[in-house]
Amino acid sequence: MNDIAKTGAFVGVAAVLTVLATMVGPKPKSLELFHDEGQLFFPDFKDAAAATELEVIEFREAAGAAYPFVVKRDDKGRWTIPSHSNYPADAKDRMGKAAALLIGLEKSAVQGDEKGRHVDYGVVDPLDPSADSKGRGTRMKLKDSAGNVLADLVIGKAVDGKPDWHYVRLPDKKRVYRTKLGGEVSTKFADWIETDLLKATAWDIDKVTFDNYSVDEQKGSVEPGEKYVVHKDETGKWSFDGLDASKEEANADKLREIGDTLGKVKIVGVRPKPDGLTARLEKANGFDFQVLAQSLAAKGFFLGRGGQMFSNEGDLLFETKKGVRYTLRFGELVLGDGDEVSAGAEPKPTAPGKPADAPKQDKPANNRYLMVTAEFDPALLKKPTGEHLSKEQLDKRAEARREIEAIQRAVEAFRGKHENQLPDSLARLTEKPAEGDAPLAELKKDPWGTDYQLEVQGTTYAVLSWAEGGTADGDGAAIDIRSDRLPLEDELARQATEWTEYERKVADGQKEAESLTKRFGPWYYVIDQELFAKLKPKRADLVKPKSEAPAETPAGPGGATEPGK
Repeated sequence: MNDIAKTGAFVGVAAVLTVLATMVGPKPKSLELFHDEGQLFFPDFKDAAAATELEVIEFREAAGAAYPFVVKRDDKGRWTIPSHSNYPADAKDRMGKAAALLIGLEKSAVQGDEKGRHVDYGVVDPLDPSADSKGRGTRMKLKDSAGNVLADLVIGKAVDGKPDWHYVRLPDKKRVYRTKLGGEVSTKFADWIETDLLKATAWDIDKVTFDNYSVDEQKGSVEPGEKYVVHKDETGKWSFDGLDASKEEANADKLREIGDTLGKVKIVGVRPKPDGLTARLEKANGFDFQVLAQSLAAKGFFLGRGGQMFSNEGDLLFETKKGVRYTLRFGELVLGDGDEVSAGAEPKPTAPGKPADAPKQDKPANNRYLMVTAEFDPALLKKPTGEHLSKEQLDKRAEARREIEAIQRAVEAFRGKHENQLPDSLARLTEKPAEGDAPLAELKKDPWGTDYQLEVQGTTYAVLSWAEGGTADGDGAAIDIRSDRLPLEDELARQATEWTEYERKVADGQKEAESLTKRFGPWYYVIDQELFAKLKPKRADLVKPKSEAPAETPAGPGGATEPGK
């Protein structure tokens, strides 16, 4: 073999070895990078109901700190928000939606494997103590009731031009993916609770009292102020107590606005009340009065020696058709924003890079403390004035009525065969005549075991039962049941229905007041200052000068006058 042939053989062998090395040797890194595309992030997480705890951690660059928001179901099945003193959460549906974001979530496309690019994609772990504040993502974690992690993901920036797509990363991995999340999880306190504080409706409100007293903290006394009372009648028209009817009238538009506002009081934030204060705002036994008083005063509330509660901005009371009286007590302004308002969180330390002695800005004062109580007062319901008979009494009277009507038919049959003569006793009705049957097969006793009576006056008569009393002319359940006044039985049944409806309203009102007391009892609330202003009107807001009566034009051709145009 010559040199040229040998060289060709070596080249051929080298080519074969190269191909074999490619087939059996390590894969190029560029191919390995994409091997998990299309796989699920959390293949074992399949049941949304298994998620009993959600933690969402956001990094706020202004404060230079991570803020966790946690929603959790306790061992009694109640959803609460630990970051807000375990305030009850309305979380069932939201938790299902949050879990649905991560169940079946695919690693749609690999973006890269370089840790140095995490800042660019916004997927730096918000809890990473070694990183600076830039490029932090939002970390979302779901756990089951045993504390096992079902899913844990860092969510970064949105992908340009692709709605709902984000850069994401598993917290313990470097690799970044692009995937479609199809939504987001709110960390706003108001989005996870029932924000309708009072659960009242404008149409249900009958009376509102504005008690504008003030508290002199130096003297420790309560100074009376103006008190305004407004009522709404059955037609929905508002009136103002103490008007000068010759000059003034109620400002119906303003009063309607206040009624609407009471039906729309929204919760901005919450704080737990001190343990020494009962749900009905009384001092608990054994709790030091001074300690409790200081705690209350810090929020603008004052406990009188007799147990009565006062507030430095007065009270608003309103009553409903259900017999429930609400008392709203307005306290101090709440300074700050964000978690400072919603949860009373302390401000985070100064962000890195900002001087510790930087001038402090005045905090906004856009909110105010509020305490609410509710009580049921049966006097607020219209009480029936008629007889109050039980179902058992009514059933017996109905049975006696049916028997009286049967006896009455027998009397008329007797008269028909005896030339319009009345029997001398009811017993005659059961006597068999020479021909045919007796008018009455048998004469029963009434439901109370007494004989029915026949009362004759000339040519008229009445069949009657002495009812429950057993003697003539009783009252109430003992009033006689008479054939000549049977409509009275219909009236007694109607009155009984009124009492049944009244008793239902009493039971419903008591139940609602108890439910509201349980809801309001543990909490101070924070409400919007603008809303507070609407609920603190001046007299000039509630009344207006009396409208002039429309002038009339001269009589028209037909002689009738026409309203002025």
